[in-house]
Amino acid sequence: MALEPGDQFAGFVVRARLGHGGSSEVYLVDDPERSQPVSLKILGPNDSRSPEARARFVHEFDILSALRHPDIVRIYTHGESDGRLWSAREYVPGATGAALVRMPHQRPDLRRVLHVLAHVAAGLDFAHANNVVHLDVKPANVLVGADESAAVKISDFDQARWLHRPEPPLATNGFVVVSVPYAAPELLRAGTVSPATDQYALACSAIELLTGRPPFPRTNLMATAQAQLHDPPPDVSERKRWIPHEVDAILHRSLAKDPDARYASCTEPVLLMTEALHDSDPRPLNPLLSRLHATFTRSNRSAGARTKI
Repeated sequence: MALEPGDQFAGFVVRARLGHGGSSEVYLVDDPERSQPVSLKILGPNDSRSPEARARFVHEFDILSALRHPDIVRIYTHGESDGRLWSAREYVPGATGAALVRMPHQRPDLRRVLHVLAHVAAGLDFAHANNVVHLDVKPANVLVGADESAAVKISDFDQARWLHRPEPPLATNGFVVVSVPYAAPELLRAGTVSPATDQYALACSAIELLTGRPPFPRTNLMATAQAQLHDPPPDVSERKRWIPHEVDAILHRSLAKDPDARYASCTEPVLLMTEALHDSDPRPLNPLLSRLHATFTRSNRSAGARTKI
């Protein structure tokens, strides 16, 4: 049963319902221990009784608890009340990155799109440096503040996995849970995943944010999966004439079928795209370029060899 404004749950007071999915509901609530409202995710009663769903819920909490970065949503605490698991996390007013996707005939807010991509890349590189892969990167799983100066946060680590730790197989009963329009070939095959798997999904997201469509807009998920596995990446410069050909080459490398052929970080292709698109928008991209250069330099200093599971 959905909670209403003013209802109490696990000591939190409900302000509003933010959304719901197949297995959980999310509310904006007041937390007596914090001055700001938080987002409360409550697992459904059936899933709260499922050992597998409970394990996934706690697993997400464990991963997010280990990642403290300004571009990753922060999680505070979790527990169980009235037979339902819950977790309290940072609330980001605004929308998801999906709200930035324009219709294919419309030109995107280029500076904002690149701003979001830069923050997502930085958050992913931090997660990778801490031995976590997200495995469900897409615009809908990015929280974006209401204006250009507001926060950008990667969320929804339900499918995330630790590197260097034992994890269950990706495939269950022969199936792997993925967001097909953003899924790298190795993920669709339930093969060896790595930070490059997230980079592939980020490139798919970049194409959708820039052109209004993901790289392989097919009529059904099976056809999309086949395209991810076998078709060459699209030339986005053919979709949008204002996009320079240099961006095609950058995205082609991030979308290479072989993960070893992709870039060594998520920040590098976003930096290269921003440089290539610098003259495509009348508003200056210089501040974003400066930040990306600094981030790329720092990540290069601390980067080790790419590790896979």
